[in-house]
This record gives sequence, C-alpha cells and structure tokens, in this order.
Amino acid sequence: MRRGHKRMELVRPADRKRRRADNRPDDAVFLTRRAFLLKGLFLSGFGALVAKLFKMQVIDAAEYELAAAGNQFRDEPIRAPRGLIVDRNGNVLAENRISWTVSVVPALFPDDSEEADAIAEQLVRLLDLRDLLVVRRSALPEGSEEYVLRELAALVGIEPARLLGSVLRSGSSDDLYIIREDLSPEEAARLREEVKRLPGVHVMDRVRYTLEANPGAPRPVLLKKDVDREVALAIEGNRLYLKGVEVSDETLVRQYPAGPEFSHILGYVGPITKEEYEAAGGPDGNYLFDDWVGRGGIEEHMEGVLRGQHGLRWVQVDAHGVKVNELESLRQDPQPGHTVVLTIDRDFQLKATEALREGIAAANEAAMKDGRDPVGSGVVIALDPRTGAILALVSWPTFDNQLFVDGISQEQYDAYLNDPFKPLTNFAISGEFPPGSVIKPLLACLGLEAGVIGPQDHVYCAGQIRVPVVGDESGGQYYYCWVQNGHGAVAMEEAIAVSCDVYFYNVGAPNQQAEGADLPLHYYNPGDPQPYFFHGLGIDRIHEGLTKEFRLGAPTGIELASEASGVVPNPKWLFQSPLREYWSVGDTINVSIGQGHLSCTPLQLTCGIAAIANGGTYYRPRLVEALADGAGNIIRRFEPEVVHRLNVAPEHIETVRRGMRRTITDRIGTAYGKFPRTGDDIPIAGKTGTAEYGVAVDGKYRQSHAWFTAFAPYDDPEIVVTVLIPAGGEGAVVSTPVADAVLAAYFGKTPQAV
Repeated sequence: MRRGHKRMELVRPADRKRRRADNRPDDAVFLTRRAFLLKGLFLSGFGALVAKLFKMQVIDAAEYELAAAGNQFRDEPIRAPRGLIVDRNGNVLAENRISWTVSVVPALFPDDSEEADAIAEQLVRLLDLRDLLVVRRSALPEGSEEYVLRELAALVGIEPARLLGSVLRSGSSDDLYIIREDLSPEEAARLREEVKRLPGVHVMDRVRYTLEANPGAPRPVLLKKDVDREVALAIEGNRLYLKGVEVSDETLVRQYPAGPEFSHILGYVGPITKEEYEAAGGPDGNYLFDDWVGRGGIEEHMEGVLRGQHGLRWVQVDAHGVKVNELESLRQDPQPGHTVVLTIDRDFQLKATEALREGIAAANEAAMKDGRDPVGSGVVIALDPRTGAILALVSWPTFDNQLFVDGISQEQYDAYLNDPFKPLTNFAISGEFPPGSVIKPLLACLGLEAGVIGPQDHVYCAGQIRVPVVGDESGGQYYYCWVQNGHGAVAMEEAIAVSCDVYFYNVGAPNQQAEGADLPLHYYNPGDPQPYFFHGLGIDRIHEGLTKEFRLGAPTGIELASEASGVVPNPKWLFQSPLREYWSVGDTINVSIGQGHLSCTPLQLTCGIAAIANGGTYYRPRLVEALADGAGNIIRRFEPEVVHRLNVAPEHIETVRRGMRRTITDRIGTAYGKFPRTGDDIPIAGKTGTAEYGVAVDGKYRQSHAWFTAFAPYDDPEIVVTVLIPAGGEGAVVSTPVADAVLAAYFGKTPQAV
C-alpha cells in the first residue's frame, strides 16, 4: 500500500523564527504602506535630480560654462556732478543738464570683424555719426612726413606750418590725430578718394575712431551725447544684438545759460588728454580716462573744487554686457563739486558788455570815415577798490564757450582763429598795450614821493621841447605835447587834469650829465635860448617804482590762466631784447608819458589806479567770492588780500587824486562834461589816455589806443572802471562815453541817449 506524500513549504530556519500571526490593527498596516509610498517617491525624486545633474554637468556643461562666464561683476564709476558757478547774487552762470548718451566699451566690442562692422554701421546710421579725417602718426612714411602733411594741408586748406606743428610737434602720444570732424557725405567721399595717395591719412567713421583711439578700454567711451530719447531707447531695446554698446540717461553735460558775455571769465570744459590723465595718476588718480576738465577761466582755475569726487558701484552683467544686478552694499556715492560764487554781477556784466559794444561800433564808424584801421575790440573792467573784487570784466569780441562743449565745427574754430580781432584772447588780462597818459597818476605818485617835483612846482609847456645831443646844442630831438600850442605854466594837479606831456617829461627825465657833455641833461623851449634842466626820476627809479609799488611787469594773480606780465623797460631789458639797443634819454621821455617800450594789461593799470583811489592799498584782484555746498551754504569765504601798501605819503596820493578829480570838473580837464548819464551828483575822478602807435608824421600819429580810467564816488570810492578800445582814437572822445554808461548802470541811473 502506497504511503501518501504531504506537500511541505521550505523555509529557512532563520525565517521560521520571525513568522508569527499578523495581529496588528488596520491603521498600523496603513501607516506602513504610506511610509513605503514616501520612500518610493523619495527614491524617484532623487533619481530625477541625479539625472538633471548629469545633464547639466556632462551633456550641457559647455553651455552653462559660457553663461557663467558671461555673468560677471565689474566696477562702474558714478560720475560726480560738477559744481555750479554763480554770480554774487546767486544767478547761475554754469550748470549741468542731463543728457541721453550712447557709448562703446572697447573691451566688450565683438572681436569678429563682421559682427563689429555690422554694429558700427548700425550706430553710424542710428546716431547720424559723420566721418572724420585723421592722420595715423605711426603710418606716416619715415622721412616723408612733412611732404605728406604739406600735401594734406593743401588738400583741406590749412596753413602747412600749423598742421605740421599740430601733428608732429604737439607733444601728444596719441597715434590718431583728427584733422577734420563732421565731414558731410560728399566731402567724406571726395576725401576718401583723394587721400589714397597719402599714406597715414584716413577717412574713418566715428565708431572705428573711438575704438582705435581707446583700445581695450574696460569702461564706456562716449560716442555721442544729446541723443534723441526715442533713438536712445531703441538702441537700449536692442542691446542683445549690440554687444559693447551702452546707453545712459545719467550723463551730465556742462551748460552756460548766461551766454557768451561770460566766456572769458568762465572758460569751458573739454575732454582730458592722455597726458593730463597720466599726470593725474592714471587709473589710480582722481580722474576717469574720459573725464572732462576745465579749460581756461574759472573752470580751469577752480578745477580742484568744481570736479567733485567720483563714486563707484559694482554691477553684474550678462554675456551681452547687460546689467542684471548691483551690489548695493559695495556702492560708494559720489561727492558733488562745490559751487563757486563769483564777485561778478551778472546783470552789470551784461550792461557793461553792451556799453562797450556801442563804444566800439562808434569808434569803428569814425575810423572808417578817417581812413584809419578798423576798430573791433575793447575791454571794460570794473573793480571794487576796497577789496579788489572784480564786478565786471569784459573782453570783446568774445566767443561762444557752449560750442566747445557741444562740439565746435572746424569752420567755426578756424573763424575764431582767423578773426583779426582775436575773440579767443582775453584782452583784459592777456592784452599788452602802451598805457599812454593813464600811466601819469602812477608816475606822479613816484615823482612826488621821490621829491623830484613838488605839488606846487610849475613847468612851462610851450607845446614842444628840443633835447640837444652831445656836441650839437642847435640840433637834437623834438618831443611834443598833445596840445600844439602848449598849456603854459602848470603844477601837478593841473598837469594831471589837462594831461600835459611836457610836464611829465620833466617828471621822468633825470638830472644827469652824459659823457662828453658840457652841461647836465637839458632841453629848450621854442624861441627861448635858455636851457631848462631835467630833474626827474630817471629810468631806474621809474622801473623800480612801477614794478615794486604798482606791480607792473608781473601778473596780478587773478584766478584766470594766461595772464600777461607786460613790460616795464630799462637799459638791461632793451639791450637783451631782440632790438639789442642801448638806452637813451629819449626812451625815458617816452616811458614818462606811457609810450615807447612800456606796456601793461588793462587789469594791471586798473589795480594801480585802485591803489590810488583807496588811499594807498594794493589788493590782489579776485573773481572768487566764496565756495558753497549743494544746498547753497557757504563753506568758505575768500577775504580781500592785501598785496602791498604804497610807500607814498598820503598827502602825495591825495594830490594825485585831486588832479584826477579836476580832470572831470575843470573846464580845461580832458574829461570835462563827459558824464551826462551818470550825472554830477556822483562825484567822479578819472584820467584819459591816448596811446599812439605806428609811424609819426610831424610828431603826430594817425593810430592810437583809446584809454580811460576812473573811480567813484570821489570821497569814498567803491568802483574803479577802466575802458580800453584798441585803435579807437582819443580816449577822451571814444572811451569816456563807455565809462559813463558803465558807471550809470552801476549807480542805477536811468539810461539816456548820448
């Protein structure tokens, strides 16, 4: 009988011990299943993450490396607003306005030539950029540089010597030198063909020039300012396709709202040169490589306080140079420049300018009728003799300083350079002229103090004198007074009032005896055989007095660049000059009436007269009154600076002042009745001057500079006015009406027709 087999489940011993009846509650079973589900989800998520990382680190590694390289941090300057310039009443003379600008960052501009050319063409078209004519110095053929530049000069109508000096001897290290800007399309096309025969000469578009002139620059270089807002926004909206191009609405552009009448005072701002940038410390200095700095005037003199201190921010940019973020914690805010408060009165300056223009026009009309040289320039200076503060300073013609900021055309610049009346020259401080008779009050002080003549000593003027030469008493040189028949016997006050030349010949010519002469230096009056001996200062004492007491022959120290020194001659100067001549008594006689080799600037003369007006104190003339912060609070005030006190007794100064007063009040005074606008209620003292030049005929000159200087009120002067109209004629006729209008404006008198 078969035995039946029973089926058995094979279980490992170890497992058998664990098997038990499942007596757990239902909720416990559910929790275990939930945990199992969560574990599954975790494992699947982790797997997805691993897969993503694998894709990023292996499959897409190159793409992410490129994006990471493009998202970089760079420092970016925050330009400091340049300080304002205001007049004494707070009227703005120089300020800043916001401008849309487009710049290029050479370091970010595409290396691919096709892409770079495409961007350049787009910018030229959108911004209406015109081509430039440039010389690449390094490409000029060695040994033939002058030939190429002379050919170029003939091509564009530039004086060859000026072009050679600019390109070859300018001292600039820049390789590219601009000859012409803003070429019309027709002119650019013509020149592009014609310069093919001139190696080193090129017609370039503005973008290419900017990139080549600033190779690899890491910061934006200005391409164009005052871009139309719609154009700027269009460029900004396409930045993705314009690599290395930046648009900004934060650029500040200098603006001169008061007009050209202030150009000689203010100057202007212009791009910093490479040499200036390096001299200022380069990247470690206080300037950016594309900064603008003061050029002339107050803008240049006060550069240190006007420019402020640039700030800095760190920005994150993507591969296309687009800013995506800023690290605010690292931001350094800029410090704005200080406001410069001037001593000038804006409205008074404008009135003085108008008075001068009218005077120049009248003088030119008279000159044309008389067949003399045309008249087109002049100077008015108004100064407070109590402090040295300049109230008005006008040099005409002037120039438009805004053009030098916004972009002056070559034609306009050439017009300035070729203007015979030199509008770029500030004649008030840089013009050197013979002072003529306005020097007589200064020489009168020196003569009285030295005792060579007394206040009541009379000199007889017969209209001329003859100074014999050694060995020939019947011959010699004639020296004339401006009044042909003479003034008769005059003392100091009257001599000043009538401006007697013969009297001042005696103040100047010394009591000395020439070698081989039988008598000391002397002269003869017409028809009188009696010799009259000189007892004057002599050139050495004249030179010492004018230079030490009245500070002629040296800059005054006003806060303006390019101030001239003038010339106070003496024998040493004459012998060492290009003339290589020996001094003669005739030279001394000429200097005694402000002629000959003597020259000064209108400002120097004004300061000397101011020292007489105030009783003997020479102040340094000044244009800057104070510095203020952005809120207008004064942070520094510049006090009057006493340079020197005249070593002239008060009674002698008062004698000279009375003589100047009699110039206005005496019927025989040279400026009597010349002040209808100012009126008699404002007591004025003054001195006329007619400085002759050119060739004399019978002792008379056809050409002369018209001077007049005055102070008022006489008893307590608060203003000195000097007027000069070069080639204008007689000072009493031409310059006194200008001074009258200026004084009337200062004292608030109602304008009247003259």
